[in-house]
Amino acid sequence: MKLLMIILFFRLIHFGRSFYCYWNTGCPYKYLASETPYNSVRGDIRDSIVKLEGCEPASIWGIYRHGKRYPVMPEGNLMKGGISIKNYITSSYENGHSGMCAQDVDNLRNWEYNDRVFENKEDLTDEGRKEMMFLGKRFREAFPDLLDEVQKSTSTFRSAKGPLFENSIKELVRGLQGKAKLSIDDPKSSFDDINPHLNCKKYLNEVSNNFNVLSEVEKYINTSDYLVVSKTKYNYTCKTLYNLCRYTWSGIDTRVSPWCAIFTKDDLQVLEYEEDLQHYFKNGYGSPINEILGRIPLANLYETFEGAKNGNGKRFVAYVTDDTTIEQIYSAIGLFKDSKPLSGVKQDHDRKWRSSIMSAFSANFVAVLHRCRNERTTDYNVVFYMNEEPVISICEDGVCSWQEFQNKLQSFVNTTFDICKE
Repeated sequence: MKLLMIILFFRLIHFGRSFYCYWNTGCPYKYLASETPYNSVRGDIRDSIVKLEGCEPASIWGIYRHGKRYPVMPEGNLMKGGISIKNYITSSYENGHSGMCAQDVDNLRNWEYNDRVFENKEDLTDEGRKEMMFLGKRFREAFPDLLDEVQKSTSTFRSAKGPLFENSIKELVRGLQGKAKLSIDDPKSSFDDINPHLNCKKYLNEVSNNFNVLSEVEKYINTSDYLVVSKTKYNYTCKTLYNLCRYTWSGIDTRVSPWCAIFTKDDLQVLEYEEDLQHYFKNGYGSPINEILGRIPLANLYETFEGAKNGNGKRFVAYVTDDTTIEQIYSAIGLFKDSKPLSGVKQDHDRKWRSSIMSAFSANFVAVLHRCRNERTTDYNVVFYMNEEPVISICEDGVCSWQEFQNKLQSFVNTTFDICKE
């Protein structure tokens, strides 16, 4: 029965899809939700740094998602099992029952199996290590003077607990390292303001572990758009083939995955929207508690810059956490907020909430405090960056005066964790 379904799957492709060759499409769809490689969406801080006349960087605060990771159980086991479908794809093509292009089939046939991808370990891949190290190197080149003056007392480098996060901060610091010897703090073993959701019972009970939160996702997977994809692509499993596409795509080497040739651009957009719905309600505006939790790390940002402004703060702060915290921060500060909530009734192609961009592997949100002097006064401005590109929507022209920065973030210092005790 399973073989019959797979043969039917390829016949549906043969008769139901337009002639489309993935290998030479020129601009393959690269937005793979929260498993998007960082190089697919990043800018370059060396080129995009905002230089303010008469000003110099006084302090940098940044929060980073961990680098590309290995798939965890049961993802890895399912993907490992799903590789067997490669034989059906090639034999189906040879027997004239496939609409895939010859080169796409060849690329999949010649794809080399790497057992390390499916080891189910909670750690970075080699690509994830490079992502974080190269990210640090670019920041070092962009802010050499500030980093050369950093000492243990004027810096904080810390990650959430676990090898995935701890190895990410090590690689980031390796890239940042120059003349100054940078020291990494131990992760916190209890409540941590860089991933407060992990210790919030209200969040865990009412959002993270509450299937009702994903009612809009359930609506979407029953729409005609989604059913067309699932019925013609997933006689194995929906997520397995999508994950094979995502986890075998290399952003560092600019090498797309031959597994992605199974999908059309429309297919990938449908799957991306499904995950965006999940992230919207689990980590974003779909659940009000996310905005509250996002204020906690932003309070740390405000206090860091206030201390630097008063002459006793940190010059460089870097934290490594998860995609949940990153998206909660964006919710708290009002970024990527659509005019109306995302809906599972129909895909919103013009939505602002895009996990592919917001929370790709190694995604980051960085603020730079500038000290500006003239003959009479000293003033301070703040510039925000996301994935190494300036964020212009927080303040006019992307530069916040100290007063604007204070108006937006000072109240977050009063955020309490009491809501999580319910």
